[in-house]
Amino acid sequence: SNKALDMQSLLFKESSIFVQRNLSVNPLKSFKHRHIFISNHSKAQTTSSSSYSGNNKMSGDEVLVTITNKVALVTLNRPKVLNAVNQAIVEHLLIHMTDWNMPDSNVDCIIVQGAGGKAFSAGGDVKDCVLKSRSGDTAGPLAFFRAEYTANRVIAESHVPYIALIDNIVMGGGVGLSVHGHFRVATERTVFAMPEVSIGLFPDIGASHFLHRLTGHLGRYLAITGARLSGPEVKESGLATHLLPSSSLPELIRRIQSLPPGRAADLAVLADVLDSMELEFPMPASSQSVDPMSDRGFFGSDLSWKLPLINQHFSVSSVAAVLDSLEAAIADTALAAADPRGHTFLKDTLNLLRKSSALSQRVAWEGLLRGRHATLASTLESEYQMTHKFVHNHGDFWEGVRAVLIDKDNKPMWKYASARDVPDAVVDAFFFPIPGVSLFSDTAPMPPVHQRHLHPVRSYSSIQAPSAAATAAAAR
Repeated sequence: SNKALDMQSLLFKESSIFVQRNLSVNPLKSFKHRHIFISNHSKAQTTSSSSYSGNNKMSGDEVLVTITNKVALVTLNRPKVLNAVNQAIVEHLLIHMTDWNMPDSNVDCIIVQGAGGKAFSAGGDVKDCVLKSRSGDTAGPLAFFRAEYTANRVIAESHVPYIALIDNIVMGGGVGLSVHGHFRVATERTVFAMPEVSIGLFPDIGASHFLHRLTGHLGRYLAITGARLSGPEVKESGLATHLLPSSSLPELIRRIQSLPPGRAADLAVLADVLDSMELEFPMPASSQSVDPMSDRGFFGSDLSWKLPLINQHFSVSSVAAVLDSLEAAIADTALAAADPRGHTFLKDTLNLLRKSSALSQRVAWEGLLRGRHATLASTLESEYQMTHKFVHNHGDFWEGVRAVLIDKDNKPMWKYASARDVPDAVVDAFFFPIPGVSLFSDTAPMPPVHQRHLHPVRSYSSIQAPSAAATAAAAR
């Protein structure tokens, strides 16, 4: 509708203004660089390597862009830190996404991947945020979160198809650069998590908007435990739209780049290409999905037996009630004998809860409750307000990052020993708006045509036969 198009135009105009006024990139240099793409649109391939001036110094390009036949291949290029998302990355993405959503853009489709073969992105660079905050510079971290959340919304409302190849580790801020896009392609190596509670933060990047939309109470489980999902589990949960062997990703990129002019801009065509590749490159039933961050391996998807247990113990009214439910089940010797696998899973779940920040668990739980009927834009607005309080050390953020990433003693001194001890008033205070603080000039609902609906749980083996378009796409 015209109203939806007007809203979308307003967002990208707002994003352009944000880029020019707020980012540490030299805006004149950045927007001058845009004309390199336009003047070379007739060439088969154009490569972009943006550079910084001013305060941000880069040892190398942190976002690499190659355009082939109007398909932009974006590579997050910080492999030494598992492509951790920093301000440089989100600023460059904002500039490019704003450009590519303009009427004169020469980009039909965007594919995003991580460099180094170990991670799409392991999350935001929270170590840098806390080091700056502790030294008195809270403006820097808040500028990062502001740019990051703006990028999350721009990705979600992009009319240019956005495909994230979430091979290997994808956590926290990396999830924000993938889950809001049109297509998310997991592999047998994918390891997904929203582990913010383990560092005293809360699941942000719009998590309270998308986690509670997952089947059953899986979103609550992921939010307050920080538990990991394997690639097949990510697909089955709907967090990924497709599941492919990691070895097939270069072929996927090649096929999309080889589509006839204009076809890569068509979501239906891209869906057919992805669906046909799932059929052509099936995941063997016994395929092992290995967690690169531990010695543990995953075989297929365990959600079929985990989900009933998650629903049973996370359907209660509070985090304290979750603890009560888990403790009672673990103490049941008859249950342990009848279902040792399930009993072990519940013990592992309780251990995760006991290790992470009780305050963050309560804030995450409350965020999910409040975000049930919120738009992504209003969710990000609320999260930005909450982030101010964590950055100013009103939560466990400083201490969690100190223990896990700075001193690395893994012995955080949380403000509260258990979620049962956290006063309701303390939790509520995180959701009070801060006068004069705003992320967006409006938090209107996203145009319905661009909303991302997560798939219900379904096995990758249940995909229907490809359409004629899919068969033709596979043959090209």
